[in-house]
Amino acid sequence: MSLRHVANLTWVEVLRAKSLLGRLYLAGAAGLAIFFVIGKATDENILVVVMGVTLGATAVIPFSLMRDKLDRTLEFLLFLPVTVTDLVAARFLAAALGLLPGAFATGLTFALVAPPVDFGPLAAIAPFQMALGFWVLLTLAAWCVTAAAACELTRLIGWSVIAMVVFVGYVAPWVLGIIEREVSRATVQSFLEQPYAIVVMGAIAAIVTVALAAIAFGITRRGLTRYTSRPEKPF
Repeated sequence: MSLRHVANLTWVEVLRAKSLLGRLYLAGAAGLAIFFVIGKATDENILVVVMGVTLGATAVIPFSLMRDKLDRTLEFLLFLPVTVTDLVAARFLAAALGLLPGAFATGLTFALVAPPVDFGPLAAIAPFQMALGFWVLLTLAAWCVTAAAACELTRLIGWSVIAMVVFVGYVAPWVLGIIEREVSRATVQSFLEQPYAIVVMGAIAAIVTVALAAIAFGITRRGLTRYTSRPEKPF
């Protein structure tokens, strides 16, 4: 992987996504302005708009990849003197960068307004931690959706059905059975009161995040590697 190629491709992807991201964030600003004008700018409404717009931004890079498939831009990109790994890394970095403004706005809004009661324990999180966690979570979601967009539709549907059947039929009952037998509410409460609980939960979250990111990167790379152009079919 060439860092220079990745940097240049990331800049190109950011420029390509700038228009859609700009319209999305402007729509959010317009929504907030309307709430203020009509007197509905409650703390909850403001948070919903800011976080909702940022959530919508997760689809920008996956949408770009699907559009590249439809208009055959992807074929041009794959013919460039760069590796597929460079292309995937650029997409992933562009997705992360595109979500930064929304994550920053979420943290700032979280600092200025009172979080809704529905947030529960999240209301006690510091604004910076909220912005960072929201950014990481949505970036990971954007990478996973990008991986799905890189797959062939038939393969995606097939594997999704198989994964759902396995999860619902085997994994979920097995996990729930273990939790019911071995874990009680008192045990969870006792664990959360330990000084090392935050470290353990942080380590688990980091491991899961890195693993999902690596899987998404691998799936996206495999999808682009196996991508083949489709000739025009006559009517």
